[in-house]
Amino acid sequence: MIACPGVILKIMNCTMTLKLSTITCMNQFNQGLPAITWDEQQKVRNAHMLQGRPWALFQQALGHPVIWADNPDWSWMAVIINGKGVRYLYVPYGPTISNPDSLNEALLSLKTAAKALSLDFIRCEPIGVSMKTIASSGMRRTKSVQPQESLIIDLKQTPEVLKSKLSSSHRNTINGAERRGLILRSSTDISNLEPFLNLIHATADTRHFHSYPDSYYKTLVETLLPTGNIKFFIAEHQGKVVSATLCMDYLQTRAYSYTGNDPNARNLRATAPLVWKMITDSKAEGFERFDLWGIAPNGAGPNHPWAGFSEFKRSFGGQEVFYSGTWELPISPLKYHAHRIAKQISKLL
Repeated sequence: MIACPGVILKIMNCTMTLKLSTITCMNQFNQGLPAITWDEQQKVRNAHMLQGRPWALFQQALGHPVIWADNPDWSWMAVIINGKGVRYLYVPYGPTISNPDSLNEALLSLKTAAKALSLDFIRCEPIGVSMKTIASSGMRRTKSVQPQESLIIDLKQTPEVLKSKLSSSHRNTINGAERRGLILRSSTDISNLEPFLNLIHATADTRHFHSYPDSYYKTLVETLLPTGNIKFFIAEHQGKVVSATLCMDYLQTRAYSYTGNDPNARNLRATAPLVWKMITDSKAEGFERFDLWGIAPNGAGPNHPWAGFSEFKRSFGGQEVFYSGTWELPISPLKYHAHRIAKQISKLL
């Protein structure tokens, strides 16, 4: 059977239209907060909480413009960051790749957005795709922004099993908390912000690490307390707060996000009992995972800046989770490389 030339032309036109339609759809991006249904879709994709709508709401409150895009095979949500002499797109723990073959499509979408917004480069941390695939995409590895390793505790286990995985020293410390006069509680009252900030400052001064400015935590609490995505956990002794943590909640996960401790109350050993309360409360509230957040790599040694608290976190058990690290893709190569050289010179000085 011989096809009519007109029919062949019509089929070719339909095919071209379909391809153009697919490319157009892939290159679209959206500005502002995603719809409420975004998180339902992210749950199916196993996306990280930093790719959730609550985190976008917080970033918007900080003054960072939010943009996003998705299709059945991938999704990403990014903020525009104004750096020193550069503007770039940052995708924390994203894009989320559902189909391992679709990383390049997601990157094309990101590049389209970055070019349309006259940005200089893209910084991202892909999830759901192998390191080999990421390395072959043309992106450049850089120092990690978000932790590359974490510990996740499976809360679907029984309380007895969860407790059996604690170190013996933790079990003893937890069992003796009441005897030492510790009162452990959780709260969604904003009045806990002030003692939390005081302990964050004390911990930063003692351990010589850089904390966020007070305005960061204040905005976080004021934005996400009303949405139910933040909760305080407090340890008190004789009416004084000696340990305070802000946990972030997203879908089935609660994360051990920000914590401060009184350096003058170390003998009370409040931290381990407070973390245990977070774990048991999270299970009772129906969460499926407790994310202990960043840890130093196995074998990093005692000189690693995270060695102390990583050992503390590992003594609660949990499964180690590995992320891809941070990667960059230049959009304006000259500005991007000038920026990198300036950073290297700054470090040397």
